[in-house]
Amino acid sequence: MDNDSAITLLVPSGRGILRRTFQKETVLIGRSDKNDLVVNDSRASRYHCRIVRGDAECVLEDRGSRNGTSLNGQQVLRERLSPGDRIAIGDEVIFFDREPEDDQTVAADRRDDRDIIAQLTRERSNLLRLAEINKALNTEIDVHRLLELIIDAVIELTNAERGFLITVKKGEMEFEVARNFMEAAVENPEVAVSRSIASQVMSELKPVMSINAREDERFSTVQSIINLGLRSVLCVPLVVRAECVGAVYVDNRLNKGVFSDENRAVIEAFADQAAIAVDNARRMHEQREKNAELERAKKELDRMNRGLVDTVRSQTSELKKARARLEGSGRAKGIRYHYGSIVGSSSAMTELVALLERIIDSDYPVLIRGESGTGKDLVASAIHFNSRRASSAYVSENCAALPETLLESELFGHEKGAFTGALSRRKGLLEIAHEGTLFLDEVGDMSPGMQTKLLRFLQDGAFRPVGGTRTVRVDVRILSASNQSLNDLVDEGRFRQDLFYRLNVLPVNIPPLRDRREDIPELVAHFAALLSGEVGRDDLKIDPQVIDLFCKYHWPGNVRDLENELRRLVTLADDRITAELVSERIRRNPGATVLLDEIKDLDLVSKVEAIETHEIADAMRFCDGNKSKAARRLGISRFTLQRKIDKYGLDWEQTE
Repeated sequence: MDNDSAITLLVPSGRGILRRTFQKETVLIGRSDKNDLVVNDSRASRYHCRIVRGDAECVLEDRGSRNGTSLNGQQVLRERLSPGDRIAIGDEVIFFDREPEDDQTVAADRRDDRDIIAQLTRERSNLLRLAEINKALNTEIDVHRLLELIIDAVIELTNAERGFLITVKKGEMEFEVARNFMEAAVENPEVAVSRSIASQVMSELKPVMSINAREDERFSTVQSIINLGLRSVLCVPLVVRAECVGAVYVDNRLNKGVFSDENRAVIEAFADQAAIAVDNARRMHEQREKNAELERAKKELDRMNRGLVDTVRSQTSELKKARARLEGSGRAKGIRYHYGSIVGSSSAMTELVALLERIIDSDYPVLIRGESGTGKDLVASAIHFNSRRASSAYVSENCAALPETLLESELFGHEKGAFTGALSRRKGLLEIAHEGTLFLDEVGDMSPGMQTKLLRFLQDGAFRPVGGTRTVRVDVRILSASNQSLNDLVDEGRFRQDLFYRLNVLPVNIPPLRDRREDIPELVAHFAALLSGEVGRDDLKIDPQVIDLFCKYHWPGNVRDLENELRRLVTLADDRITAELVSERIRRNPGATVLLDEIKDLDLVSKVEAIETHEIADAMRFCDGNKSKAARRLGISRFTLQRKIDKYGLDWEQTE
């Protein structure tokens, strides 16, 4: 290759002009030692630019460098070269082919050109970083990483020692990002900045810049600046739609005069991007919370729907069986409604159904009284689904299962922000049950505070959600139930008398299973058919001895106790349920120790004493001597139970 096809470059250095001639078509220039001409400047990219010789000319091409390539004071991407042209990469200057005349005018022009180049380079760098962050705003999923990118860019472009991105949440400063010039996290950022400066910037929505904060009269009384040893400080507010959401804060503890008006303009531009990022982060967080709430609500709705489908199927099956039984019995005469879930044809159950017939069409409150396991919830649902409210919601809540604060929110609902975790407004059960029925189970366990709130609703028919000021008025029929005697609770001062009268407008008493033993064969047939169908064994037989044992047993857990025993037997039996499979507690028959024929000759007082003694002993055995549990099982207060134990001189330790 002859000299005409060579590329000649002149590089000024402390030892003079270094002439480099390259016998090749393309010369690579950059910071990497793999280039033809290595440029030792921090603003040079690894592969910065190249010179390509064509047939009649040489062309300078920028290779996507970070800080750009200048030709005769102008940044270029691709430009034809002429002899004497000056190529600037950072502070390094390269002359193409030959050096221009080196007189004072040229030297002065060269200094001016270098200043212009430096200014343009900084501006280009700023614009490139802004463009980079704008692109990240649209593509970066991790908002925290985006904020780190913004602070790193601000630190680099302002020569700051440290940078902080501060947001305001509920009136308190929170440090989203705290970084130093080495891109490492700043420990304990809350004590590393001047809160006075940050507070002033965020309250006045005006940036603050100090060349030497320790000698700045504006901050002469600010102790944190003295303690932190701050010199250069620059803080700019983050504003979104005229609302301050935080601030960008940079400082330098060692050097004064680090920041300039140009730096302030740069940081203000980046603060606009940071404000958008913070606003996006806030909106994304709120949307995630809403999505999570919607997902939880969807799962709960799916669960309720599945349960409703199962319930409807079960009730449909029960309804068909009940209709068949009722149509073939004398009890069906005069009965307008169907009670598929209520099984039994004893006189006690006939009276119960007759009572339900009279109260179903009413809208007055109903208080259902019965021991645990007697089916209070079944009676409540029968009242609703046979009433004119059947097409509206039927909602139930166990008052003993929730503490007062949660029960209040569950019944009355809450507004957004009413308490920690209240991320959105939520309807309460009263509002959900509008034009329908609300069933409050175990109402006797309701706290005094909740009793007062429920009484106020029953008086006015209106309530306020937790944390709200608006009044909500609803049309809801209240059904309540308790396995305790509310009369006793009133006497003991544990239940409001006025609330008792509000709830006890239409009392319904469900008899325990021991008082309707004639219903046991029918209940056994009902549960056996239902449970056998669940396990696919419709041909399962039950020995008569099993029915006999069941009819003699006292069933402390009532119908639920009977159902659970049959569930166990259906699981264990092959094709027949025999007496040997029955639980030992039933085979031993502790409830049959007092028989009618043994007390038939006693006077009434003695009969009552014998029966009460027997029932108390059974309950105490079942509850392992726990008087509170035994009292609840007997449907009396613990005070009443203790009084009867003392009256009859019972010694439970000896009884066991």
